Amino acid sequence: MTMKSRGFHYLRTGLTLLLGAGATLGSSFVISRLREKQDAESRMERLEQMLDDLEETKGGAPARATGATEPVKAAATARAKTSRSRRTEK
Repeated sequence: MTMKSRGFHYLRTGLTLLLGAGATLGSSFVISRLREKQDAESRMERLEQMLDDLEETKGGAPARATGATEPVKAAATARAKTSRSRRTEK
């Protein structure tokens, strides 16, 4: 019986180690995804700020007053057209 209980002890220790390693890897993955999302949002904010600055230097109304979603929609449409053309080329 001591061999059986010793085997269960080793099994429990091994499973505990695997659970700890899985939790560590999983949490690091989630944290990296969150950081990546925050980086993407900050890049979008910087791009919007650059667009606003460009509109102001051209003498036009600021993009926020005219609706900042218009340049974003135009960029999204251009990306969609590009991805469609890539799909048809293959």
